[in-house]
Amino acid sequence: MAQDPLLYVLDLAASFMLAAAASCRARSGGAHFSGAAVLACLAGLAAPLLRESLLGHPVLALNRGDYLAISVAGSLIGVLAARSRHSWRAFYWLDSLGLSLAAAVAAVAGFFSGLGITGCLVLGVVSALAGGVVRDVALGDSARFVEEDLYATAAALGAMLTLAVLMYGGAAPWQGALAGCGLVLVLRGLRLRRGDMGPI
Repeated sequence: MAQDPLLYVLDLAASFMLAAAASCRARSGGAHFSGAAVLACLAGLAAPLLRESLLGHPVLALNRGDYLAISVAGSLIGVLAARSRHSWRAFYWLDSLGLSLAAAVAAVAGFFSGLGITGCLVLGVVSALAGGVVRDVALGDSARFVEEDLYATAAALGAMLTLAVLMYGGAAPWQGALAGCGLVLVLRGLRLRRGDMGPI
């Protein structure tokens, strides 16, 4: 992540969104502020920790304070979002943004680390799901990738598009990541339009 400043920003954005989604969900469910903040940090750090560990890279999320700081900031935004009448919709989009960014960034990281297409896809999906799984398990919820269609599938398709843009489009890493992120968000938007997700 350190080699490409723009991709690094997208990685931090993924942590921010996943942290915000976790604290929003926790506070909406009645969790104490401190508990929501801790959960937000765990969810925000999960994707970069898992991704870099699987790649065998130095784990920036532990070596630098940026990821923790951005996760704390995300937790505060999530707490504010939980106070809204439309907290379920805020959670949905925060989670979707985090999912999309984490999938795309991980696919790019795998590609430039020399992984094959299959390895990049697996890394993208696993990294994208990490924050949500941590959140859902901690809150006693069913994991969203098990209950929802166009969740893990959306992450996989986003990772695929990211790789296609990098391999055949000659795009910069951040451009490939944004393309994949955009596809995931479109798919998540379609999922939302198909029916009311209900209050969280």
